Amino acid sequence: MNTNCTASCRSIVLTRGTKARALYLGLFALGMAGAASAGPIISFDAPGAGTGSGQGTGCFAFTDCSVVLNNFGAITGYYLDANNVFHGFVRSPEGTFTTFDSPGADTTVGDFNGTLPNAIDDAGAITGVYYDANSVGHGFLRTREGAFATFDAPGANGLTNPIALNLEGAAVGYYFNQNDTFGAFLRRPDGTLETWSAPGAASTGAYNINIFGTVVGHYQDNSSVVHGFVRSPQGKLTTFDAPGAGTGSGQGTGSPGSSVGLNVFGAIAGYYIDANYVVHGYLRDPTGEYATFLPPGVGPQGINCYNDCPISLNDWGSITGIYLDANNVYHGFLRTPDGKFTTFEAPGADRTPGSLNGTFPYGINDQGVITGYYLDANNVSHGFVRLP
Repeated sequence: MNTNCTASCRSIVLTRGTKARALYLGLFALGMAGAASAGPIISFDAPGAGTGSGQGTGCFAFTDCSVVLNNFGAITGYYLDANNVFHGFVRSPEGTFTTFDSPGADTTVGDFNGTLPNAIDDAGAITGVYYDANSVGHGFLRTREGAFATFDAPGANGLTNPIALNLEGAAVGYYFNQNDTFGAFLRRPDGTLETWSAPGAASTGAYNINIFGTVVGHYQDNSSVVHGFVRSPQGKLTTFDAPGAGTGSGQGTGSPGSSVGLNVFGAIAGYYIDANYVVHGYLRDPTGEYATFLPPGVGPQGINCYNDCPISLNDWGSITGIYLDANNVYHGFLRTPDGKFTTFEAPGADRTPGSLNGTFPYGINDQGVITGYYLDANNVSHGFVRLP
């Protein structure tokens, strides 16, 4: 695989480290608390998105989903076309689309391969995974200008999946290794790669990185209990468990595939599963203190997302995510820094009892803009953006 950027890519990497913090401070000064109680919701479809069941913009069968945004309002994600091929897209704040495919991505009709972006930084760079003709997943980094670098984690065996990207160009994620388990990786701005596993872990995944290089994620131990971790920029690993997290198989802090929110101050947001398999949200502040929560309207199993639990935390402390109600319909929520909740639905979201459809927020920026996708009554997915 090509692990080298083009000249355009290298230029961005070299200048990013010296400009990133200044850009961040400018964004923070312009930011809003993202705590509005209501806001208009605009739906969108990437050009070329399929219109059949299981197709559309944002998700396929509620697995491996992503529709995310940066602090300027640019949104990235992927769509499944009518030929069942995945493609990436960027939606500008004005609503203009650019679609793309990573070099090496398989676009064979009916293969369900292609390009799946997972993150966009404030410089417009995008990272994600593409699947080749052998259905092997590789990482990619795309600059704002459209230059690509592709890569594999050392020892990867079938999958390298970058999940998050910071403004300095460092990407983290997880990979499938030679022992048939998952490990975490960090790709530095210069293209060098490092892998690690948490102590006593059967599998480990990195799910977020902030501008200072702090990484968060979770790992599953040999008893199938999930725990959180924080990795310092110097590589020191600290593990943690949310209060109330269960200690049985399939319980704990997080779940395989679920996201973890992280902001510039080191606050962390995620989910935990208690001893009764009820799913709760948590917010861990930089000192290690916790607030746990359930949005209003949750069903008896709490937030109830196990395989793909989206949650996003902005630098003001606002959190967005999903919950399942007693009728088995998903809804979006916004939790403000003072702990108040607003729940919301995207227009056109299917709310048929028992459908497991609904509204699925995936990202919130420092201006309070939320993005994600929703499933309609025909099981077609569409993107949305909720304005503050």
